[in-house]
Amino acid sequence: MTPLERRHAAIEATMAKFRDQPFEWGRVDCARVAAFHLKQLGYKIAISKAGRYTTMLGAAKALNRLGYSSLAEMADGLCLIPITPARMLLGDVVELVGDSPIGTVGLYAGNGNVFCFHEDQPTLVTFKPNPGSILRAWSVL
Repeated sequence: MTPLERRHAAIEATMAKFRDQPFEWGRVDCARVAAFHLKQLGYKIAISKAGRYTTMLGAAKALNRLGYSSLAEMADGLCLIPITPARMLLGDVVELVGDSPIGTVGLYAGNGNVFCFHEDQPTLVTFKPNPGSILRAWSVL
């Protein structure tokens, strides 16, 4: 399977699993979606070692138990390769402007779109973020 085929299979599996599911801390949130996606690509994600959480404060404490203060710091800790947003390819991880103190991440879905949670929607959506809304990006392969 080529790298692009692997990316496509991983994003399709992630979208199929999480599409139309409402946001729920510890079950369907940015970290869980990104972790599932990265596992599809062969990453060893130890998110279960963070323990259970059901609130934003609990998520922050869970990240702290893993040794991170934010989702972006965790992406760096997983040795994902930082890239400029202009170089994103299907399935890459992005950090978006958001209101969560631990950060907001999503997945690049191609054609300028990101698959992530949005404050105006109860479930994951695919949308085109405003210019400047993508703070950082990491290549997954």
